[in-house]
Amino acid sequence: MLHPLETTASHPSSWRATCWTLALLTGALGLLTLVSGCQGDKLYLGADARVSFSQDTLWFDTVFTSIGSATQALRIVNESPGRIRLEDITLEDGVQSEFRMNVDGIPGASVSNLFLDEGDSLYVFVEVTVDPEDVNLPFIVKDRIRVTVNGFSQYAQLLAWGQDAFFHGAPGGLSTLPCNDVWTSERPHVIYGVVGVAPNCNLTIEAGSRVHIHAGGGIYVDRGILEVNGEAGQEVIFEGDRLEAEYADVPGQWGIQVDTLIQTEVGVAQASILGGGLWLYSSPGSSMRHAILRNGTIGIQVDSTGTAGGAALNMENCVVHNMSGIGLLAQGAHIDGTNLLMYDCAQACAALTLGGRYRFTHSTFANYWSDGTRTTPTVLINDHYEDFNGNLQIRPLVETQFLNCIMWGNNAGLEDFDELVVDLEGDDNDLLIRGCAVEMDDVGPAEWIEESSLDAAPPFADVFNRDFHILSGNSQWNGVGVPAGLPFLATDLDGLPRVVGSAPDKGCYERQ
Repeated sequence: MLHPLETTASHPSSWRATCWTLALLTGALGLLTLVSGCQGDKLYLGADARVSFSQDTLWFDTVFTSIGSATQALRIVNESPGRIRLEDITLEDGVQSEFRMNVDGIPGASVSNLFLDEGDSLYVFVEVTVDPEDVNLPFIVKDRIRVTVNGFSQYAQLLAWGQDAFFHGAPGGLSTLPCNDVWTSERPHVIYGVVGVAPNCNLTIEAGSRVHIHAGGGIYVDRGILEVNGEAGQEVIFEGDRLEAEYADVPGQWGIQVDTLIQTEVGVAQASILGGGLWLYSSPGSSMRHAILRNGTIGIQVDSTGTAGGAALNMENCVVHNMSGIGLLAQGAHIDGTNLLMYDCAQACAALTLGGRYRFTHSTFANYWSDGTRTTPTVLINDHYEDFNGNLQIRPLVETQFLNCIMWGNNAGLEDFDELVVDLEGDDNDLLIRGCAVEMDDVGPAEWIEESSLDAAPPFADVFNRDFHILSGNSQWNGVGVPAGLPFLATDLDGLPRVVGSAPDKGCYERQ
C-alpha cells in the first residue's frame, strides 16, 4: 500500500475540539462507574494479570502538507480473572513526546491507579500534531504507551509520519507498490516495512533521489524491474531514516528482516532472516547507475536470473559500504558491473554463491572493517550448497570474469587467510580472473587466474579516510584490455577519462 503525499487528511480544529470534549465526557462517566461500583471488590494480584489492546499499533498514516493533527482511540481490556489496578498508563517519552494522551477523561503523559473489573475496558485517546516543515523532526515519529499491572508492563506502539516526504509502506508485512511507479527527487522517500515491486512491474528512481529506509525494511522486487537512474553529482542514495549526526556511520540501520519460527533441539524458537535492503528475485533486467548504499545490513541481494542471457542486475558507478553483513549477496544470479566501489562490510563485500554468471570490470573491493573481528574474505565465489539431506548440490559458474579488479583488505597479512576465496566443487566452471590485484595464497596451476598479482598491497591514497585511488605510477597497477561485450565505461568512478586500449588501470579509479 502506497501513501503518497497527495493523499492528505487534516482534521478541522472544531472537529478535534468536539472529539476531545467527547473523550473527556465519556471518560468522566466511565470513571464514575469504575470508582463507584467496585470499591469493595478484591484485586487480582496474580503474576499472570494481563490486558489486551484493540490495536498493537496506533498508526497515524496521514501525510500532512501543513501543520496538522489527528486523533485515534485505543481500547484497553482487562483479560485477567478478576479486578485489577492499572499502576500506570504512560507515554514513554513523557512531556517530550510528540503525542498527547487522554485516558478516560484524564489528560496527561501519565495516569496511575485506575481500576478495571474482569472483562471491562477503558479508552485511551491519542493525538499527534506534526509540522512537516520542522527539520528537527524525524521522518517517522514514534513512542509507546506503557501499561503496568502487578509489576508487569505491556506496550502499544505509536507511529506517525514526520517531516515532509513521500512515505511508502506500512507497519508489518509487505506492501505492494503501484505498477510502474516513479520516484522523483522532489522530496525524500521514506520506506517503512517492506515495499514490493510486483511481477512484470517496474520501479524507477530518478537522479538525485534520497531513499531513507526504516529498520527491518527495504525494497523487494519479485520478477519485476528496479531502475535506479542516478547521474554523476546526482547520485541516488539509500540509507537509514535516522538523521542525527551520531547515526552517520552506524551500520545495520536498514535491510529486510523476516521474523519466522524454527524448530530447535529444545523446541520452537523465533528467528530473524536477514535479506538485502534491495532484494531482487528473478528480475529480467534491473539496473543501478550512480547509486550509493550505506549503513545497512545486506546492501543488495540478487537471487536467480529472470532471463536466459541478460543480467538480472547491471551496475555502473555504484558505491556500497559500511554494511553490518554483506555488501552484495548473489545466489545463482547473473550480474554485470563496472566502476564499482565496495568497502567496509562485517562479512564479505561481495559473496557470489550457488553458481551463476558474474562479469565485473574495473571494480574495487576493499574491506577494512574495524568494528570487531572479520572472519570472512572480501570476495567469496562458490558453486555449491548443501541441501536439507546433507547432499552436495553443484551449480556451476558460467562465463564468469573479473577483469582489472582489486580485492584487498585489512586481513591480508594474516596467515591462513585469503581476501579472495574461490571455493569450487564442480568440474564445469567457467571462471577467469585476469589483470587483477588480489590477496590470496599461491593457487598453483589454477587455470582461472591470469596476469594478476597475488600478494602486492595496492598503494591506496589514504586507507584511514577510505580514499582508494591508486597513487603509484608503477606499471604493475596497469590492467588489461577489456574485450568487447564485457561491461566497460570510458570514464572511471570520478567521471574522469579512462585509458581505452591495452592498459587501463586496475580498480574503479584511473590514475590521471
